[in-house]
Amino acid sequence: MRSRVPIVVSLTASLLGACAKGAPPSDSETVDTGDPHALVLPEHDDCLPDGEVVSDEVCIAFLEADGRQPTRSEDRSGVALTEPDPRVDDPDLQWVNSQVRRCACSCCHQSTLGGCGTHKWDLDHGPVWIDSMSSWSARAFAGIRETENRFLPVDDLERVRVIIQAELDRRDAAED
Repeated sequence: MRSRVPIVVSLTASLLGACAKGAPPSDSETVDTGDPHALVLPEHDDCLPDGEVVSDEVCIAFLEADGRQPTRSEDRSGVALTEPDPRVDDPDLQWVNSQVRRCACSCCHQSTLGGCGTHKWDLDHGPVWIDSMSSWSARAFAGIRETENRFLPVDDLERVRVIIQAELDRRDAAED
């Protein structure tokens, strides 16, 4: 087993901003690192402040603690790709990317890190990772499916909903 000492330092530094607003959630998991100052891992709905990114080291520690096995990723959009894909440079997509990357949920949705949720969506799927979402997953991600508590935990969920609704409309238009 590899040493977790660098992960402890990295995770602690990465989460300082997130924990500065108050105590971490009471149901956060603690990783046994042998360090007397137990390391607190983020929960699914924890996010760092705007402009910060959850590091790969934090995600690897998170995934190791979670223990679920990785799955595979594929295009679930149902829309034929265009070359080049005009969405790649879309400021709204870039904003969503930055929001996802600052939240702990990004850890489970990266196939290159062994993310356990990549069967739902995968940040490493390209050229636009949103294509890896089924329409059901896209609705849950944006909080459009109100019975699902799996939406992106950001301050501007309405902006996420508008972006995802545009993606769903694009998929519907492709079917017609």
